Amino acid sequence: MAGLQYKLFTATIALFLVLLLAPSASPQEEAKKNLDEKAKQRWLKREAANALHRFKLRLAKEGFYSGRVALNVWRSTAIDAGTFDQEQYDDYKSQLYEKSIKDSLKCFEEFIQENSFYDANICLQTWRMHSKELGTYDQEQYEAFKKKLTEARAANASKPKDTEKSQN
Repeated sequence: MAGLQYKLFTATIALFLVLLLAPSASPQEEAKKNLDEKAKQRWLKREAANALHRFKLRLAKEGFYSGRVALNVWRSTAIDAGTFDQEQYDDYKSQLYEKSIKDSLKCFEEFIQENSFYDANICLQTWRMHSKELGTYDQEQYEAFKKKLTEARAANASKPKDTEKSQN
């Protein structure tokens, strides 16, 4: 009987110790969880800052579509980090579209100079879509560009073909 009492006593003490030690482990785990959450938050904020930097580089050096992707990546990471600002996003989006409008007009002019009228029309349509997105679209200006494109096509079509090149 003494052996059974001893085993029961030992099991009771072990259970008591487990119950006694369990709450003390919880604050350590909670502290670790808080540290993990703080580290994750710092990482998310750093990623949002990096994404914003990459967007600004693309805005300065690349075209519309890579800039648009970078802007959306920044928006997503900033939302995850809790640092997203809709007003800032709208400002960056406007900058992106304004740059695209300027670049589209430049490529329109360059393609007309090169007699690449299909490409000039693509640039004009891009200008029109992005102008509408910003609310700066002007139908009269668009008609003037279309007229310029039509006149350039007609002038190119009426040019005499170089017969010397075809004879060689």
